Amino acid sequence: MSYLPARSSTRRLAAAGAAAAAAGVIASAACAASASPAAHAAAVIPACTGTTSLGAWIAVSQASAASGTTYYPLEFTNTGGYTCSLSGYPVVSAISRAGVRLGSPAGRGLLTAAPRVVLAPGATAHTTLAYHDRLVSTGGGCGPVEEAFELRVYLAGQDHATYAAFGDQACSHAGPVYLTITQPVRAGVGTNKG
Repeated sequence: MSYLPARSSTRRLAAAGAAAAAAGVIASAACAASASPAAHAAAVIPACTGTTSLGAWIAVSQASAASGTTYYPLEFTNTGGYTCSLSGYPVVSAISRAGVRLGSPAGRGLLTAAPRVVLAPGATAHTTLAYHDRLVSTGGGCGPVEEAFELRVYLAGQDHATYAAFGDQACSHAGPVYLTITQPVRAGVGTNKG
């Protein structure tokens, strides 16, 4: 009867272990390779910018009012030919026809979670602009009341503004915060229900 030397079975176990480890490395590499394009594609979607790919507008027909505040959907439509993304609260100010800021910039809501919204060409996202008309008066630091010409809108992380027509009354001096962006940008067209 012949016996195989003990080291021979040790070699076979070691070889089997090495093969299993190699298969695990190959499987991990395959998973990483298949996951990478999707993760990479999500990472390379550029931000929408006001100068090249985004139009801003107020959906006046979808306004709703309660207790001296009018809520307007502030819409952002991708007017470019490629997909782009938005997130967070835009920075908004009313401005005069001469381009001068009227009153204080808009305040913002308290939500901290701001998911990224991906906009295909022609798609729209929105937030809600609250206009507190009871704060726009000649008293309380507002100064003379003027008619705004438009809103100047800076999207999160952008240094170029986009503009939306806006003809409501505005404070001429910094003081009361008469505009508020109530929520971060969300996907879809805004309505008077949100």
